[in-house]
Formats: sequence, structure tokens, C-alpha cells
Amino acid sequence: MDITLKQLQIFRAVVIAGSITKASRRVGLSQPSISQQLAKLEERLGTQLINRNRTGSVSLTPSGEYWFKFSDDLLRKFDQAIDEHEKRYVDSRIFLRVGVSPTLRGRFLSAAARIASEETGFAKFEVTFGVTSGELVEQLRLHQLNCVIVNDESLEEDRNSFAIATLFRDPMLLAVPATVPEAMVEKALQKGAKPLLLDPALTRYVEIDANVPMRPVSDAWYRAHLPYATPAFSAMTYVAAIDIVSEGLATAHTPQSLLPSLPASVRQRLRVYALPHMDRTIVLAMPKHLMTLPGYANIFRRLTDFCRHEYGQNVPAGEILALPAPGQARPEREQVEARRPLEGLPQNVQ
Repeated sequence: MDITLKQLQIFRAVVIAGSITKASRRVGLSQPSISQQLAKLEERLGTQLINRNRTGSVSLTPSGEYWFKFSDDLLRKFDQAIDEHEKRYVDSRIFLRVGVSPTLRGRFLSAAARIASEETGFAKFEVTFGVTSGELVEQLRLHQLNCVIVNDESLEEDRNSFAIATLFRDPMLLAVPATVPEAMVEKALQKGAKPLLLDPALTRYVEIDANVPMRPVSDAWYRAHLPYATPAFSAMTYVAAIDIVSEGLATAHTPQSLLPSLPASVRQRLRVYALPHMDRTIVLAMPKHLMTLPGYANIFRRLTDFCRHEYGQNVPAGEILALPAPGQARPEREQVEARRPLEGLPQNVQ
């Protein structure tokens, strides 16, 4: 026979009340029922827990002292778990805890706050910036966040746990200091380029944090196209990498979605080139159980619509240049129309 939660609750109630008679009023059970449950608990433990006095009061045996402390601690934690459960999953109030990458700034925060505040039952909006998508997904797993915008690859192991909406494809770009002549960029990409004849910024690049999913792809690109360039700088985020490039010190890869949020003074000190076949897919994720609640489901839908419209479409045409092909001359300042990441994307929410 197993020990039940009900038996521990009755035992604690009797000890706190000081008698079986008083405990029966507290727990809503008859005195014979309480005595029966106590007897079963003592039988299972093979020891007497309470002394029943002639006056009807009870006192604890040494074994009872131990089990009362254990029961009291356990039941307090159980009550706390119930309260937390109701707050997170049953309470009709909305506590939106959003996690985003520093690259996705722009108008997102103000829009997310507005969307959350317009829902009936809104209580609080919090935002967390994560260095990597993996860090944000981990916080989502632990229920520290309940909505994240991350790189699709970081959710490979969790697709069954979350509702996921594809937002946009985010092309990767090569950022070069604007002080470096375009002709020199073309020369640097040619086979047999001589580093000593190039601008020093072309012989150095900013290495992004190893936990960023695009890091292996970025490293491979530099090995293939600028093999003499060395990772002279390291940065935790693309924002930090771009700051280094804007100072004329090196080149770096950056997602297109970062450009709109950069200050004009920084953008003016950069030249960015399209990198064919290098992009990442950005998604919105929320625990599936929250999608059964109308408020959270509406927020998920509206954030999806906003991000699909906001990102990737507000880079001025002509700002992103075509990368010169090695050994191939190209018309001066040949331009690439900024790609529209939403075209051809599946619009369903998984």
C-alpha cells in the first residue's frame, strides 16, 4: 500500500489542530475517517506517529516529529507548485516574456509591447536580449520566456513542444569599411591576391561567437574567398562586429535584418555586399499550451504579421551591392535590389 498525499494532508492537519476532533472540521471529514487514514499511514510506515491522549489531544512520537516536518515541507512545496501552475497556465492575465536577438531591434519592441497591451487581461510585458538563439531557446524550455524570435536551426530538437511560425529569410551580407575602395574589394577576391597590396581591413575579419549557428558557414566563406584574412577580432554579437567594421578595422558578416536598426552614422561608414546562398531563417516560437489561450494566440498571430511585414523590406534599394566575382570585371557600383525575404515563404504556423 502506497502513502498518499491525502494521508499526509490529514496527518499534518491533525498535528496543527492538536486533536482529531478539531482536524475533522478543518478537512471536512468525519473523525472515524481521519482515524482510519492515520491508521493506514502508520501501518505503511510500521511505526506510531502520534500519541492519542485521554483528553482527545495528540502529541508527536519521535518518528512523528520526522514525518511531520517532511509532510509540512512537501505539502508547502506542492501548494507553491499549484499556485505557480495557475499563474502560468490557468490565470487569464497575460504575462508576455519575450526573448529576441540584439539584431532584431528596429520597431519590434514598441510593436510587441503595444500588441500585448491591447489584449484583454494584459498584466505585464518583459523583454530579454539573448546573445545567441540557443540561449533564448533554453530559457523558453525552462519557462523563463514564453515567446522568442530565433534562428530556425536552434529549434531542431524542440519542434514538437512549440508553435512555430516562419517569419522571413534573413540574407547574410559582407560588411566592409566604406573607406576601402570598391576596386580593392574586387582585387581582394581574386585568386592570388597579394595581401600586402590590400587595405589592412581586408586582411582581417571579425569572428562571431562560436555558439552562433552561422559561425561555421561564415568561417568556411572566409577560408574559400579571403583565405589570407585572419580572425583578428572576436565579437559576441553582430552588432558588436559591425561597430568594429565601422571603425575601418576589419570586415565581418552581418544579417540583413540588422541594417534598418543601425544609426545612420554607422551605416554611412559601411559598404555591404550580398552573399549568394548564405541566409538564415528567422522564426517565432511559443509553447503550444499557450496557443490554447485566446490572448496568447492573438499575440502570436499579430507578432507574426508584424515581423513578416517589418523585416527585410525596409532596406533601401541600392544599399546592398553585388559581390564582385573573382577575376571578373563588373560595372562600377553594380547594385542588387534588396531581397524580399517573404516572397515564396510558406505562411502556415506549425
